[in-house]
Amino acid sequence: MKDFQLGKFKINNDSPVVIIAELACEHGGKIDAAKRLIKAAKEVGADIVKLQMHVIEEEMVPNSIKFWAGSMDEVLGRVNIGTAEQHRELKKYCEALGIMYLCTPFCREAADILEQVGVEAYKTGSGELTNLPMQRHIAKKGKPMIVSTGMSTLTEVAETVKALNEEGASFALTHCVSEYPADYRDLSLGVIDILKKKFGVVVGYSDHTREIYSAIAAVAKGAKIIEKHLTIRDLRGPDDNVSLDPEQFKEMVEAIRKIEKSLGSRKLVHDREKEIRSWAHHSVVVRQAIPAGTKITPEMLTVKRPGWGVAAKFLPDFIGKKAKKDLKINELIKWEDIK
Repeated sequence: MKDFQLGKFKINNDSPVVIIAELACEHGGKIDAAKRLIKAAKEVGADIVKLQMHVIEEEMVPNSIKFWAGSMDEVLGRVNIGTAEQHRELKKYCEALGIMYLCTPFCREAADILEQVGVEAYKTGSGELTNLPMQRHIAKKGKPMIVSTGMSTLTEVAETVKALNEEGASFALTHCVSEYPADYRDLSLGVIDILKKKFGVVVGYSDHTREIYSAIAAVAKGAKIIEKHLTIRDLRGPDDNVSLDPEQFKEMVEAIRKIEKSLGSRKLVHDREKEIRSWAHHSVVVRQAIPAGTKITPEMLTVKRPGWGVAAKFLPDFIGKKAKKDLKINELIKWEDIK
């Protein structure tokens, strides 16, 4: 797997998991609310905050996608933060807090605005995976890309990977199920390993469940980037239903940091195990008194704790030997006790 440089984060098999707080449009189009969310993301341990950039008239045919609250373009118009000036302000605020700013453009024009903002990287949503003209357009900017792969086939992912490789892009993939909320039976976390093996790139997981569990499981499956929605409940944002509140997000971060420490692959006796091993293992022990000169038979020996004598596996090596001295019941027999 190739290293993936995302801002200051060098991501590989040995690096810590990078955790992204997806703020989406939970701010409701208000800069102050966006700053509240950014501050909350920093406080709960996220590495990166991600917003969205919509240029609505370039993104979709007007009044074509219907939701219960109105057409999608109208809904987005009510909650969008869509100017370069606004995003410069939010990026500057992120820098002051010490958290990386990231943003998803939903059309080429949005990506061009983000380039003016001076972004360090791009994240493309699952709906844009098969938009190869847009993927190539962003790749040509020479910035790292995180590419989400929800609601797509492996063949479609391969087509996008091919296009990005042709453009010389540096990119990571995120496994995703674009259900809101996602059904656990649909998560297919084994795809993380498939993407890693097939494409040889860093793979993450963009999670749309209501809880923290699948994100933690994804880390155990090898995801090196976790993206999870964050909200503040009193904002009553449009993605509240699939977002964690700060307390839940903090719990997720703490769980991931613990789990990633557990993912080593060396089988050895750890220093803190050695004292326990010394008494928990078993030694060869005298079962019945053995006078000096007696030939040792199987019923004369057994194995018991503690383990600081001759290891239990060597019991057969004592059978048929003669005792050099009198051996007492429950005595830990030694090699020098036999001939």
